[in-house]
Amino acid sequence: MKIGYFALTEQGVQLAERLNKCLPGEIFPKTDLKQHMEAAWHEKDALVCIMAAGIVVRYAAPLLQGKDKDPAVIVMDSQGRWVISLLSGHLGGANALAGKLAKICGGQAVVTTATDVEGATAFDEVAKKNGLLIENLEKLKYVSGALLDKKAVQVVIDPLYRAAGAERTLYLRPQTLVLGVGCKKGMAPERMQAAFRKFAEACLPMKEAVRAVATVDLKAGEEAIRMLAETLEVPMMIISRKMIAKLDFEKVPGGPLEYSPFVAKTIGVGSVAEASAYLGAKCLSGGWYKTGRTDTEEIRAKLCLKKIKYEGITFALAETMQKIEI
Repeated sequence: MKIGYFALTEQGVQLAERLNKCLPGEIFPKTDLKQHMEAAWHEKDALVCIMAAGIVVRYAAPLLQGKDKDPAVIVMDSQGRWVISLLSGHLGGANALAGKLAKICGGQAVVTTATDVEGATAFDEVAKKNGLLIENLEKLKYVSGALLDKKAVQVVIDPLYRAAGAERTLYLRPQTLVLGVGCKKGMAPERMQAAFRKFAEACLPMKEAVRAVATVDLKAGEEAIRMLAETLEVPMMIISRKMIAKLDFEKVPGGPLEYSPFVAKTIGVGSVAEASAYLGAKCLSGGWYKTGRTDTEEIRAKLCLKKIKYEGITFALAETMQKIEI
């Protein structure tokens, strides 16, 4: 976490220096506070402000963008008695940071988020703890409010599943998907991009849930696949045909994999998109790595969406298994 420390008095500066030794960050000068705070707002994960809360509120107000974008903001008095989580308590990590700072200076962390006060589950904090994406952040307030009122709520933690007719369902999307890709030789990148847009619109709630793009070694030089990985800002995984040949298509979790005689005749193995997606997910989960010689009986990956064909292109999805801490 990148922390920016701000203080206006000599005693406050001394406290900032003390905190900085335990939680290293950047101590900003006392002069030009507004300008420095504006710069830090976009550069730091947390702002620790040792000054009156009113000053911080006035300077922070014009900078607010949203709870999923704003940094954590902590307000402290110059003696370190009170450590107030002012902004982005859950997603920004201000509540947790307030606790750490309070332990260092022997003060009291002040947390006012209702779910923490009432001892209810805060699903934005669950998302942050587990690296989950919140698809519909606007629904979070309804879920939190219902929990505080002791009402049942519906929260989906899955990269693909969508509940039918559940308008106030909160969707938390694990970043656990591997996109398997197959295509004809020399596929045009623009055709690949257009096909993926159709695929994503039909099958993929959040593109950001894709962790990697995987394809067979014979397609390693395909510009269209490489550019798709770049567009998604994820690594491109190359799966060897030797690894695919070792697979029992019938026993793949989430399978069986579809065997294509044409593909087998062309490249020597009977699957590209599905096999690459599954083996890529298995590699990421630690079930099969390096040379493919290390395996495990524990199911750590599965095929979750069988191949969908477009003109000269196929996509499939597999996922790594993730344990969720509530």
